[in-house]
Amino acid sequence: MEIDSCQTLSTSPILNVGEQKKKRSREEPFNSHSFQQLNSRAAKQMNISLTLLVDKERKRVIYAESGKDFVETLLSFLTMPLGTVIKLSGKQPNMSSLTMLYQSLEDLDLEFLRTKSCKDMLLHPKSSAVELYKNLHPMVGIEAIKPTQYYICSSWNCCFYDHCLVSTVENTQCRCGKTMDRKISEKKDQGVNDAHGGDGVFVKGKMRFMIRDDLQVSVVSSSTFFAALRELGISDASVLEERNVNVGEEEVLHLLKRFFLSKTPLTDVFLGQLNTVDEVDLDLKVIALDSDKMVQFQTEKEMGSDSGKMIVKLFLSKSYKKVLYAEGGEEIADLLFSFLAFPLGSIAKCLGGCTSMGCLDNLYKSVEDLSRRDCIKSEERKAMLLDPKLAPYFGTKNQLLQIEEQVPCKPNIFYCSTCHVVPMVYNTDAPTCNHGNRISIQLSTMNQKFLDGVIELGGAFIAGPAMFMVTDELIVKPLSPISSISLLRKFNIPISDIEERIVCMGEKEAMSLLKFFLISNSVLSNVFYSKKPKQMGNKTSEEDFSST
Repeated sequence: MEIDSCQTLSTSPILNVGEQKKKRSREEPFNSHSFQQLNSRAAKQMNISLTLLVDKERKRVIYAESGKDFVETLLSFLTMPLGTVIKLSGKQPNMSSLTMLYQSLEDLDLEFLRTKSCKDMLLHPKSSAVELYKNLHPMVGIEAIKPTQYYICSSWNCCFYDHCLVSTVENTQCRCGKTMDRKISEKKDQGVNDAHGGDGVFVKGKMRFMIRDDLQVSVVSSSTFFAALRELGISDASVLEERNVNVGEEEVLHLLKRFFLSKTPLTDVFLGQLNTVDEVDLDLKVIALDSDKMVQFQTEKEMGSDSGKMIVKLFLSKSYKKVLYAEGGEEIADLLFSFLAFPLGSIAKCLGGCTSMGCLDNLYKSVEDLSRRDCIKSEERKAMLLDPKLAPYFGTKNQLLQIEEQVPCKPNIFYCSTCHVVPMVYNTDAPTCNHGNRISIQLSTMNQKFLDGVIELGGAFIAGPAMFMVTDELIVKPLSPISSISLLRKFNIPISDIEERIVCMGEKEAMSLLKFFLISNSVLSNVFYSKKPKQMGNKTSEEDFSST
């Protein structure tokens, strides 16, 4: 029998909890060994069993075979924002411009952001699918993807009668001027489980799957299996062996790091190659791209019809055919930093499934293949993987790319004036309290990019007016001509070699920036020059750029 939430908490809930602890301590002493066993048993229950087929001679994983749990964990990577992946990956040096942009945001002074929350939003962006992660067992303990927390105003009258606002950031200033520091819990609809019955979060039924080392996912099939062995040149079954492994939180984090950089993440993680660093020349990937799609310079006359686009000034080295840095207003910084909130699935969609980043393209295309085999739970969940939305309020007016934003949550809050219990947020109407004094109000979630309790979408992360400079590898800093001189000294470039160009940036240019941002150390040069820039004598680092 279910007990009403009002009945579970008395008028002095803290005192009752304390009394219960004292009573337990008198009745049964604390057994640390039993506690450790309980934790160990719980950890095992959260793990996923995986069977690997390994080529013993070449020391590589040919295939992994699993049920839906492991596949769903992999598919959930597509819903994660880029900034979350960079953070969980530890800002690896070989992530190139990704790390540079993220580090630039970390170093940016708060005075250049519209609110204090803006910086935290971009450094720890939310996923629009975050509420589903708790049903993916290995994901539960990962701190960076915890479910959303809700906070209401410290004034009950404001919360229930005046402004009726809820914040997802603690200590935000309410519209009434008081602090929103009262944490409330979310209570899901009773009996509803996103992984109920035989279905999972994204995948339905009890089908088993085959996952290749490059994360191509397919339904188990003997034909597919033997075709893969022939493709890999394996004719002798004696070189193959079966291994059983457990996948927990640690393995998921390692897979997340490797799948974005490596073509063999399963081998890297499960055959003891975790410390292997891929020596990838990211700029080599640029050669294969269509040079006709490069952005061309425009004259000021040609820009006359491009109202609403961003105007950016480039400073180039004529001899190296390379962009040293770009200069622009707060819009260019806002555009670049907003990339960190983009879900990986949305990035893959924007770039036509051709990101050239590790195994991202293979995983993305696998969703379509699984959908054709009727393995995806619903069209809604399919869209969540192939075209994930931005989390509420993570869009910006300077975005330029057409990525839809999730509708903000409007939770119902329930409070009993007799029980005086901590309120609960409900997705639907709350149950009736035994006292009959139920107060139920629908709250509006605040847009953290504003200071005055705005609930509409829109706004920007970066405050203006302000001027910024962006280096070729996407180090973003407030504009400083002195810092530009340090770049000239670094590469021994005479002032006479510098040329200025003005470009107009719209959706096409933003798409090019996003593509090269993922794969190149020379983002601006590869976007605004049709030929690969000359290799310069030294590689710019953030430390070099910041020195004056």
